[in-house]
Amino acid sequence: MSASDAPVDRIKSPIPFFPMGSLRDFIFRLTHATPERKASRSYLKQAKDGDAEAYLSLAVNYLDLAIIYFGGCLREDADQRYARVEQVFSGLWQHLPYAERVSDFEFMLADALIENAPENGNILSPEPLVTKLRLLAPNVRFAFIAYEFENWPSRWVSLVMRLRPRELHRLLSEARCELCGISWESLSAEERACLEAISASMDASPNLRKSQVLCARVATYPRVNQIKALWLELRPELVEVRHRYLPDPAEREPLMASILKSAQAAPKSQPRLLDRMVNTVHFRRHVKIKVS
Repeated sequence: MSASDAPVDRIKSPIPFFPMGSLRDFIFRLTHATPERKASRSYLKQAKDGDAEAYLSLAVNYLDLAIIYFGGCLREDADQRYARVEQVFSGLWQHLPYAERVSDFEFMLADALIENAPENGNILSPEPLVTKLRLLAPNVRFAFIAYEFENWPSRWVSLVMRLRPRELHRLLSEARCELCGISWESLSAEERACLEAISASMDASPNLRKSQVLCARVATYPRVNQIKALWLELRPELVEVRHRYLPDPAEREPLMASILKSAQAAPKSQPRLLDRMVNTVHFRRHVKIKVS
C-alpha cells in the first residue's frame, strides 16, 4: 500500500461537496447516538492515542462493509479481496490523526473504497443480481451497500456521501431500479419523484396521514406500484448476496490479526495544525489511501 504525502482538500470525485447540516442536526446526532456509536467514538479516541487493539475494535464494525464492497466490484479470489481490505484498514490507521469524529473515519473509509474499486477484471457472476451490482458506479455501489446491506441510517450515508436526504433517496431509487432491470431513464419525471418519495417513506417512522397521501399519489401511476413490488422482492435476494461474501470465522480471524499486526507496526502520519483546524469545523483535508 502507498499513499500520497500531501493531504487532499476534498474528495474531488465521485463524492460531491456541500456544507454540513445545521446546528440542530449536529445536536441531534450527539444526543441520539446509539450505544454502538458511543463505543465507536471511544475506540476512535483511544486509537488516535496509539491503542492498536482499540483500533481493531473500531475497524471490525466496518469489516463486512469493505469485504462486501470489493466483492461487489468484480470476481476475484477471496484471499485477494481480503488483502485489499487489509491494505485499506492499514492506510486508515496511518492517517487516523486526520479524523476528529467517527463520521470523518467513515468518510475516509468511503473514499478509500470508492477510489480503489478495481476496474479491470471479470464482473460476470452466475447470479444476475451480483453482475448488476457490479455495474453500478462505485459511489452508488458504496451508498447502496452501506444502506441496504449494512443497515446504516440514512443520515450516516448522507453525511459520508455529502448528499442531502432527497439526493440520497434519488440515488438509492435509481440503484434499486437498475438492480431490478428497470432503466431509470425510461421513467417519467413524475414516476421518478413517486419512487423517491416511496424510498424516503421506507426510511421514515410510520405516519398514517403521510402514508395515505403517498398511497393516493402512487395509485395514479400503475408502473410505480409494480416497481415498488419488485423492490420488496429484491430484499431477500440482497440478504443472500450479502452472506455470500461474508467470511467464516476461519477466514475472519486471520484478517483481523493481520489488521492488528499492521496497526502495531505502521507509524501514523500527523496532520498540519491548519489541517486539524479545518477538519474540526468540517472534514475536508486528509491523505488519499492507495491500494495496490
